[in-house]
Amino acid sequence: MKKYNFKRIAVTLLLGASIITGSLWAEDDFLSDEDFFMEDLDSGPEISDPLEFINRYTFEFNDFVYLNLLEPLANAYQTVTPDHVEQGATNFFRNLGYPVRLASNVLQGRVRGAWVETGRFAINSTVGLFGVLDPADQMDGFERIPSEDIGQALGSWGVGEGPYLVLPFLGPSNARDFAGYGVGRVVNPLQEPYTMVSDWDRELRWGLTAVEFINASPSILERYERLKGSAIDPYSALKRGYTEFRRGQIER
Repeated sequence: MKKYNFKRIAVTLLLGASIITGSLWAEDDFLSDEDFFMEDLDSGPEISDPLEFINRYTFEFNDFVYLNLLEPLANAYQTVTPDHVEQGATNFFRNLGYPVRLASNVLQGRVRGAWVETGRFAINSTVGLFGVLDPADQMDGFERIPSEDIGQALGSWGVGEGPYLVLPFLGPSNARDFAGYGVGRVVNPLQEPYTMVSDWDRELRWGLTAVEFINASPSILERYERLKGSAIDPYSALKRGYTEFRRGQIER
């Protein structure tokens, strides 16, 4: 009988939360508070939500997890961690996401995007001390560009977004983006199932995974609470915001 490593399963779920919600809560791209305040729930994009009954229960479950587990974790992390350390960790983990961003640019035929991402990775991994610093931002032609992921690449190919989904722990998604997340794990050589990391290094990888999520948790929670505080119906606002955001990413 196959034995499951529940510690690894839990960490995988946490990493998924940081990856999927990470695109939603991006500071420079996501909808502002005003976009949610006093919103007209009858307007906006047409969204397929045949699983709304289940999605709303999952949304309530995630809400409990975020506010009762994630919030204490985020508060403790911010209390004990200096700002420059938080920023260094954010830079480091973003640098590790290079394979997925590169693959997405290549799949969309974005030659310049692939070039910039590759240059940034090379510069930040060397001069930037394995990505802890971000010297590429100060170099002409290698400033940060909007992130790309596999879900965006699928959308650019004309793959429909499918039904809206709220995933346990992982938050808002849709059928296409969830599939893109799975493909992204294959593309990334540091993740299962086709990881290039040897068995004896995997414990280190799981540790990094946990640290990545903890580092992302304050910004995720901040944007989530701002959304809840200003929305008439947080579920509908999040669904609309996520869908508009993802459609905008694909169309740009």
